[in-house]
Amino acid sequence: MKAGAYDYLVKPFDPEELSIMMQKIVSQQTLVRENAVLRQALKQEYRFRDLLSKSPAMQAVFELAKTAARSNSTILVLGESGSGKEVLARAIHAESPRGEGPFVAISCAALTESLLESELFGHEKGSFTGAIARRKGKFEAAHGGTLFLDEVGDIGPKLQLDLLRVLEERRVQRVGGNEPIEVDVRIIAATNRDLRKATGEGKFREDLFYRLNVIPIFIPPLRQRREDVPLLVESFVERLAVEMKRRIDGVSSDAMGALMAHDWPGNVRELRNVLERGAVVAAGPVIQLVDLGLPGKSDVPPRGGTLASLEEVEKRHVAAVLSHAGGSAR
Repeated sequence: MKAGAYDYLVKPFDPEELSIMMQKIVSQQTLVRENAVLRQALKQEYRFRDLLSKSPAMQAVFELAKTAARSNSTILVLGESGSGKEVLARAIHAESPRGEGPFVAISCAALTESLLESELFGHEKGSFTGAIARRKGKFEAAHGGTLFLDEVGDIGPKLQLDLLRVLEERRVQRVGGNEPIEVDVRIIAATNRDLRKATGEGKFREDLFYRLNVIPIFIPPLRQRREDVPLLVESFVERLAVEMKRRIDGVSSDAMGALMAHDWPGNVRELRNVLERGAVVAAGPVIQLVDLGLPGKSDVPPRGGTLASLEEVEKRHVAAVLSHAGGSAR
């Protein structure tokens, strides 16, 4: 049993007892195999589940990301705000050999240069006012894993040079310290800026750009892959139903039409926020167009505008009754 036997029989044993035990073993092994397959499927779904897409362009992004994940090279994720750059970075980390290590993220645009320097590289006790103890930086915290530098295009000239040195030497030096510390970190940087243009204008170091731009991955904006909107809506609605602990069956046809027509300047993040708003204010289980709060979209015709046809009024009334009845026509 300690060596891994499922069970044992004491001689002399009943052949029927052996037959029953064999059936149990087969059933148990089948269940183990099914569970292993399901766990693997769920793992794969988790690692890219927030980047659902039917778009050929996004499918190419997924394939490149999976290939890049197997390497240790620096990756630069490019895309507009809200397009899912950090989500992709987390998926790459999870797919990589470093998946069991830490994933540490920091926004380079959220802090002043001095604070960002301390956050990235750490500091020694007494190195500046308020430094009451030694503190490790994000590079040290990410040792053996991945460091995600969001909005890397916003860092100043001094930090650009410091970051370049770390990428070249794989060593950091805490603020106020003299001893270099070796770090084993995979860098994934992201920005919504045109770094190539910034280098031409002298706003971003060209040598740092090439260090970061080893494997560039561009995430297309949502307006360029509108076929993904229904897929994303379905996914977000399912999650919102669980988070809010209420029944949400989906969105109405006119609401979906408006979602498909919207340009989504805030991309996937904006879509999620609009659906959350709709889920909160919706009176029934189906999110209506008026619930979304999209600019210029309403179920109510403007004053002095064209009145809805009788057929349209009847359709809206039937939809409202069905929504109130939980989708049942009985």
